[in-house]
Amino acid sequence: MKLCELLKGVKIIHANIGMQREVNKIVINSKKVKQGDVFIALEGSSDGHDFAKEALKKKAAVVICQKPVEGDYVLVENTRKAFAIMAANYYQNRHRDLKIITVTGTNGKTTITHIINAILKENHKTAVIGTLGAIIDNKRISTDLTTPDPLELHKIFLEAYEKGVEYVIMEASAHAIYYDKLYGIKAEIAIFTNISQDHLDFFGSMEKYADTKIGYFNSTNMKIGIINADDKYAMRILENSEGNILSYGLDNPSDVFAMDIKRVKAKTKFIINAFDEVAEISVKLLGRFNVYNVLAAVAAAKTLKVPMETICLALSGIKDVEGRFNIINNDITVIIDYAHTPDGLTNVLSAAKDLEGGKLITVFGCGGDRDKSKRPIMGQVAGAISDFCVVTSDNPRFENPNEIIKDIEKGISQVTDKYICIEDRAQAIAYAIRTAEKGDKVLIAGKGGENYIDIMGVKLEYSDKKAAKAALRSYRN
Repeated sequence: MKLCELLKGVKIIHANIGMQREVNKIVINSKKVKQGDVFIALEGSSDGHDFAKEALKKKAAVVICQKPVEGDYVLVENTRKAFAIMAANYYQNRHRDLKIITVTGTNGKTTITHIINAILKENHKTAVIGTLGAIIDNKRISTDLTTPDPLELHKIFLEAYEKGVEYVIMEASAHAIYYDKLYGIKAEIAIFTNISQDHLDFFGSMEKYADTKIGYFNSTNMKIGIINADDKYAMRILENSEGNILSYGLDNPSDVFAMDIKRVKAKTKFIINAFDEVAEISVKLLGRFNVYNVLAAVAAAKTLKVPMETICLALSGIKDVEGRFNIINNDITVIIDYAHTPDGLTNVLSAAKDLEGGKLITVFGCGGDRDKSKRPIMGQVAGAISDFCVVTSDNPRFENPNEIIKDIEKGISQVTDKYICIEDRAQAIAYAIRTAEKGDKVLIAGKGGENYIDIMGVKLEYSDKKAAKAALRSYRN
């Protein structure tokens, strides 16, 4: 591939080499550079410009940079944006041949993408990209991040295109928006769910975190925006966005809303009004938060001209979304959920509390090397709503898990003394299930469908579901 082809659309300030040079792969890690590769110097936790010399020593064809380096280089306005455009060029810009729906917000992204996928795949080939990896026409591909880096993302787009996929429904994380991973991609629809405390270790404040997500909703990034009218940040999107904005909600006037919400055994039933078309909805997703998720998905589907009959049929057939309020029925009810923010935990605790049964026992922890300020808040939330809590480890990464637990204790001890700390997560789950009485509920929060636990940079095989089922076999039979 010629360098000029790779750089098509990139804002170039200066180059000290010819644009007709043949180049190989795009690389952002200098250790992986091979002869003829293009090294992009990205600025982040470290400065890629500091590794330009190493890349050129390994015979990189050129360095793409924001500040001049010694050797052959192309100086661009923004290497992050250049990376996104170059990755798209490398993989044939297939995003332009796909109809892309993005979902951003603190909570609900995964569930909404999977509901929309269930609706659209009734009549179309689809792909989903997010926390659970990528699913291309029912084939699962593992990914490292909620929103993959541009090279991986555009490779997925190419594979989706080659498989005949028409719609791609994907999660857009705050980090991805901040780092311009989606730069150059114009979504058919962009959905905003909500903003609550998360990632403050990275963004520093709620305002910066909110500004990042809100800033995504403009006519460059989307054709149509669909927002949660009940979230306090929704008005800022309406005020600042140049694009066409639609809404969904329960409490404030919305284009799509629900009435007469009730739980009937393992189903949620309600009347939906979607752009003045009324229908009865029955779905096997519990909790008020899931009503919001369904409303967002229906708003998107109706915007795409999907008939309400098709929507209702698809919704009635949805089962669990992996790791999202998954219920294991036994003589006690075990619920597994990904909730790992104060707001997310509040939502699932409230939904679990609402289920028939006795006491609610909650097993949870907080991730290491992440926002420390939310740990005591989550302790307070869990302690206030649960009848008993088992505080445990949850992906401690490079932190001491006991120190994380102590941070949670600072909050939970303010509202209750009905808790115990057990560092080993499998043992914590076993304790909760062993001590539960018939009819009680055990909520296991934080990891959802993850199949690992991250300790000191090593992802060890682990599953909350497997740990719960093992405990149920040992203690409940």
